[in-house]
Amino acid sequence: MKLKVFILAISIAISVAGRVHQVFIKDVVQPLYPFLEVDPITARSLLDNDFESGTEDPWYDSSPSTVHWIVEDFSTPTESYPAPAPLSGTKYLRAIRDANRTPGQLILSTIKFTAFPGDELSFDFWIRSRYTGGNALELVLSVDTVEKSLINLSGYSTSVNLEWRRSTVVILEDGSPPTDVTLIFYGYCGANVDDAIGLDNIVLASLPCGGIYNTASGTLSSPNYPSPYSFDEDCRYEISIPSDNRIKLNFSYFNTESGFDFVTVYDGATPASPVLLRISGYNSNPSVTTTGRDCLVIHTSDSKNSLAGWTATYASI
Repeated sequence: MKLKVFILAISIAISVAGRVHQVFIKDVVQPLYPFLEVDPITARSLLDNDFESGTEDPWYDSSPSTVHWIVEDFSTPTESYPAPAPLSGTKYLRAIRDANRTPGQLILSTIKFTAFPGDELSFDFWIRSRYTGGNALELVLSVDTVEKSLINLSGYSTSVNLEWRRSTVVILEDGSPPTDVTLIFYGYCGANVDDAIGLDNIVLASLPCGGIYNTASGTLSSPNYPSPYSFDEDCRYEISIPSDNRIKLNFSYFNTESGFDFVTVYDGATPASPVLLRISGYNSNPSVTTTGRDCLVIHTSDSKNSLAGWTATYASI
């Protein structure tokens, strides 16, 4: 009971001082915010948010002034100037000011997560101001406290912007190593009644996995190998050699979450073909040979505990 009273006192004292210390509150009472304790790989699967649940978690607001983010429903606007109808759903994230419409900076951050090469972030945004360029919205990539601007949307801040727009940005270029990063939306909302900023439908997307292999020999591997593969994957590797020979497939390394993340090898081009091999866990150099020129390999993973994965070579025999 004493602990609860102490925590409440901290929250009240800091909230009086303003929102600048919101992150500190979450650090002090971390068990109340379990998403802050998630490992960077697991965090990837949590970033998507259409705000229909009424919360911005695991994105969190650390805006240092009286302006902050709130989940708003289109049918019950929190400010006197209503937002345009969202592209989907009814809820979205909106900048809200105090009763005096005091202007200020906005900060919305992700928890740290592992970004893979080719990752993209898509989101809907709405930014409006009485005067062109009066408000600001920028998405920044932070790696070890070094920040890089990914996109600046302040040019859309005009008096005639009355619609939501969709934007997509690449987080890590192809060829980059997997990196633990934080994404931050920085914004500024002015004092005019028609100044407004909104965000919605945030989605993290990865490059499609799997592929089509038509050469007589080649190499295939799990996504991001030798770094851990991601969650909830369903990757299809379609091998079809140019001759009527058979295919020999050799795994030189194999390590997935036992009993949950599987590789299935089919003796043919579709999942209706006979199963040659279905494995998970740690395996030492498994090998299979098809009866024809086609082979389908399917890699699947669940929502947690990814490992280094696997790599294999195939050849016509």
